[in-house]
This record gives sequence, structure tokens and C-alpha cells, in this order.
Amino acid sequence: MIDFRYHLVSIIAVFLALAVGLLVGATALSGKDEEALKTAQTALSHANDALSKANRALTQQVSNDQAFAQVVSPSLLHGLLPGENAVLIVAPGANSQVTSGVTTALRRAGATVTGQVQLTTQFMDPTGSNEAQLRQLAQSLADEAGVTLPAQSASSALTGQQDAALVLAASVVTNDGAGLSTGASQAVLNGFVQDGFVNSLTAPAPAELAVLVTPSGPPPASGSDGQVLAIVAQELHAASSATVMAGDVSSIGSGSAIDVEDNAGPLVSTVDNADTETGQIMVVFELVLALEHKAPAAYGIGPAAVPSPVPTPSASPSASTTPTAGGHK
Repeated sequence: MIDFRYHLVSIIAVFLALAVGLLVGATALSGKDEEALKTAQTALSHANDALSKANRALTQQVSNDQAFAQVVSPSLLHGLLPGENAVLIVAPGANSQVTSGVTTALRRAGATVTGQVQLTTQFMDPTGSNEAQLRQLAQSLADEAGVTLPAQSASSALTGQQDAALVLAASVVTNDGAGLSTGASQAVLNGFVQDGFVNSLTAPAPAELAVLVTPSGPPPASGSDGQVLAIVAQELHAASSATVMAGDVSSIGSGSAIDVEDNAGPLVSTVDNADTETGQIMVVFELVLALEHKAPAAYGIGPAAVPSPVPTPSASPSASTTPTAGGHK
């Protein structure tokens, strides 16, 4: 049996060690070491204050720039797209500020917005049964849309979205001023609506221009949404006179639809800050540049955006011309 005095000595030793540790710690941080820590703390505090001040200044600058852009937007855009028709294809989760802002910008440029087509989450779903249903629907609507679907292996990825995007593009855009009749276009769209792949649409007549509005918010860590929307954008590009992909600042990141398109060539110009006045102005300018057969590029604030020097439209854009082979990268 262990003697009680042994326990007592052990307890006293523990408290003595604690006291010595506190004493040594307090004295070790005195003098030069304590002064160094205080100096470092002061320097960090000053640096933080400087960064906070710079952030406030930049925020104010951005606010002022957007206010200025809002004032000059009507003058900048006036007459850039006279007599053109444009349609908006809106992805699920898109920012309504982008949709409304781009619509206003197009109208200021003289274009008529013929309608909106709202894609559903079901359209984006690449699972087997949904993929097969979408592919069958596209095949049943192809004749009405006046297109021939390419031969594709049923095992190929996203074949349903590829076929559906081809049919959908043929029903809402044209590059020769003809296109489907309003009745035929509506019949095709109704097929997508009835099967749950499209909703909340107004009935568009075929337009020469298209803007694809991408989802808001950080891109998902996994999934094929970006690829699906890049496919839709490329089919719109092939069937229209000019197409632009537009998103908001919150969606900038790897795997987003704009990121996928920018890394794919690209065929379609992108604007990643279309929730701002400057971004909405750039959407219109990009449509004009596409009509002039300028190479597509990325615009906005993302790492790959805004090429230098920035191309500008000619003084008198020819809005009625159609793209020719080799007109885009």
C-alpha cells in the first residue's frame, strides 16, 4: 500500500512545477521578447488598418464606376443593334439581375427581345433515365425543328443534352433571317415544356441573337452543369448570328459554365460580371463584335477575362450580316 505522504509529496511537486512554469513563462516574455511581440502586434494592426482603408476606397470606386456606367449606358449602346431580335436562354438558378439588366441593355441598343426560355434542373440532369427521355424527346421534335440529329452512341456522355440543345437552338434562333415560323417554334418549345425540361417561357419568334444566362453562386464541386451549358451555348452559336454567355460575379470559379466555355476554345464570348452595369454593356458590345466576325474572348473580372488590347466595334456595325466559316476561333 502506498503511503499517504507519497501522494502528498506528488501533489506538492505538481503545484510547484506549475508555479515555476508560470514564473518562468512570465519572466521569459519580459524585456526584449515582450517588446518584439508588441512591435509585431502594432505593425499588424497598422497593416490591417491600411488594408481596410484600401478596401473601402476600392468599394467606393467600384460603386462610382457603376453609377457612371448607368448614366452613360443609353448613349454608349444607342443604335448598336438596330432592328435585331434577341432571345434569352436562362439556366436554372440564374440571377434575375443579370436577366433584367441584359434585357434593358439590349433594348437600349435597339434590339427587340423576343422572349425568354427558362431551362429546368431536369434539363441539366445527366442520369441515365433522364438522359434517355431527353434524347427521345429531341428525336421526336427534330423534324418539327427542321434539323437532322447526328448519329451518336447511346453510351456517349450528355447525348440527350447535345441533341436537345440542337433542337432547342433551331427553334429559337436563326442566322439567315428566316428560321421557323412562330407556330413551329412554339410547338417545339411546348414539347420541352410538357416533359418538364423547359418552363416559365414567353413565346419567342426566332431571333438572330442569343444570350445564355448562367447560374448564380459558386460552381458545384462536381457535376456536369458547366458542360451542359457550354453545349447549349455552342449550339446557339452555330444556329444564330451571334451568341454570348453571361453570368454574375458570384459564379466565377473553376467548373462554372463560363470557365468550361473559356477553356474549350472558345466558340462563344463570355462576360462574367453581367450583374453589373459595365458587364451588361459589354454583353451588347460582344454581340456587335460577333456580328463583325471578331474572335470570341472572355470579358469581366475573372483571371482570364478582358484581353488586351480590348477590341472595339467598328463605327457602323453591320448587324444584318451572318457569320461565315472561320468567323470564330
